[in-house]
Amino acid sequence: VPAVGRYPTILPTSSSRRDLVFADRIRKYLRSKKKKDLNKLLLDAAKESGTDGALAGVWAEATALIDQKIPADRDDATTISLLIEKACLYLQRLFVEHMDAQVERNLERAQRGGVPGTRGLVEAFLKIGADDPFAEDGTVAGLPVWELTYHCLRAGDLAAAKDALELLANFPQAAVLVSCLNHLSKEAKLDVELKKKLKVEWRHNLNSAKDKYKRALYAALLGLDSNLSDSLENWLWFKLYTLKIDPHMSPILYAEVQKNVSIDYGESYFMAGGKAEFHYYFTALWLSGQFERAIKLLFDCDHVSDAVHVAILAYEMGYLRNTSDAAAETLVVDSAQMTKCYCNIARLLVSYTKEFELDDVGRALDYWSLLKGLKTPSGSDVFEMAVSRAVYLTGQADDILGSFGPDGKRTPALIDEYLEDPSDIICRVAHDTELGGDATQAVRLYMLANTPLKAIELLCSELSDAIRVNRSRMNELRRLAEDFVTAQRDLQASVLSTLCILLDVGILIDLCEAGQPDKALSVSQQLRLVPVDMDQVPVIVGEFHLVPQKVREVIPDLCLSLMKCMVDAVQSVSNPPVKYIRQVKAIVVYAATVNYKFPQHITSKLLQLQASVAV
Repeated sequence: VPAVGRYPTILPTSSSRRDLVFADRIRKYLRSKKKKDLNKLLLDAAKESGTDGALAGVWAEATALIDQKIPADRDDATTISLLIEKACLYLQRLFVEHMDAQVERNLERAQRGGVPGTRGLVEAFLKIGADDPFAEDGTVAGLPVWELTYHCLRAGDLAAAKDALELLANFPQAAVLVSCLNHLSKEAKLDVELKKKLKVEWRHNLNSAKDKYKRALYAALLGLDSNLSDSLENWLWFKLYTLKIDPHMSPILYAEVQKNVSIDYGESYFMAGGKAEFHYYFTALWLSGQFERAIKLLFDCDHVSDAVHVAILAYEMGYLRNTSDAAAETLVVDSAQMTKCYCNIARLLVSYTKEFELDDVGRALDYWSLLKGLKTPSGSDVFEMAVSRAVYLTGQADDILGSFGPDGKRTPALIDEYLEDPSDIICRVAHDTELGGDATQAVRLYMLANTPLKAIELLCSELSDAIRVNRSRMNELRRLAEDFVTAQRDLQASVLSTLCILLDVGILIDLCEAGQPDKALSVSQQLRLVPVDMDQVPVIVGEFHLVPQKVREVIPDLCLSLMKCMVDAVQSVSNPPVKYIRQVKAIVVYAATVNYKFPQHITSKLLQLQASVAV
């Protein structure tokens, strides 16, 4: 049972407008049966809610890499290649935006005019300040040829440097580099043989090449360190672009880049200035495909809402490695491969919804429904557990699960938004409610779940307990049983027999306690649970094996009530009817011979009562 008190005082939550905007998009996604584009919905939510600064960058990066369902397994080469390609495209787009911004700020020097496309932008950008004093091999359009070529490649449009490459074909000392660049302007991967030759050429030119952009092109194609890795974005691009074009790209090479980011450098390097610098580390983690660590970073830096919704995006698109254990820590690192992590999205979402689960159950249910299918170590469904907890804490069973309408059918409720047939989950809540001790509510929920047999079983158990231990609950249970029988008109009489017998036993005991021996004997004779005279003892004893278990449990108490009633009747008159005496004798013999052990205190009381009337 949760430690939180049941039905606590509900205070309005401090959910920000931003949280509510994100929640609205999650709801739209769910109501569309997950057909709407979650990437677009969440990106729109981020923009609409006024996300700016570092968090705007977070969402730009998150949605750039995860904009479609995963094509294969997360660690499959196909998926890794796609992530690398998307990261490169994003970094190239950022570079284009950077050049654009510089040109806009220096329009007079840039002299861009109306030239469209990458080439026009690169030329305008370089006019602001081509900066290599060691530029080699001539110029194109008045600009250093290698610098122009590098900027076109860095912008993701090598074809824009076509004339530059044609000019460079005249310089044999870099012939293989030029061949490789020409190849990459048409193909996605570097040719294996060309790459081998390029390595040889680089070793030859290593000390003689002074042009930093020529050197940078060798670095980009061969995976070398470059002086142009002067920003996080450039550093990542050099790392990832090499993998993108590598004909032998493998998950191992990708993991090496990831290790570079999260293990070799890590948080202490990227966030040397504290949490305020979280975005540097997030960028490095996210663009290197370490989504789980990036999400945990957001969470740890108090950007909980963003962590949750980025995690939802990754999870729904299939990119999140989720822990197999819903009770695990938020982030679990694979001990065999430190770059491989698992995120516990169940823990993340449940902790997020705790803030508003009491006063906005509908919103909490939206988030929990995303966890359908996830299991706890005991095999329980996380969504079912969360719903059960909500019913327990809020007491809003009718709103969440529904109630019986005038036609005897369950009225639709919040749960129907997520399940076509919520019977199983209502049954789960009923079971939890039963364990929590609220049997009355549990019976109603079993009825609501259309599981009448479980409702009967619980009702019988409660009636049996009430007869034996807590007689004050009889009226409440009787009303509940009557409601049940009324609602379940289609049930066969045999299914209801135990329940009906227990109700009759309750009536019989009431008659005994009310001092009505004649009526009690009449009802007892019809029930045929206790013999009314000595002749009937062997018959009733012989039929005992037919008596349902829950009814057997109350027979000792029934015998005691009957005995008290008969003894009182005998003692109240000077010449008692013989039938009372017979009943007293029959009860004592029956208790001694029936194949059921009566509690010691009841047996003693029966003998004591018999002795008091000397029969």
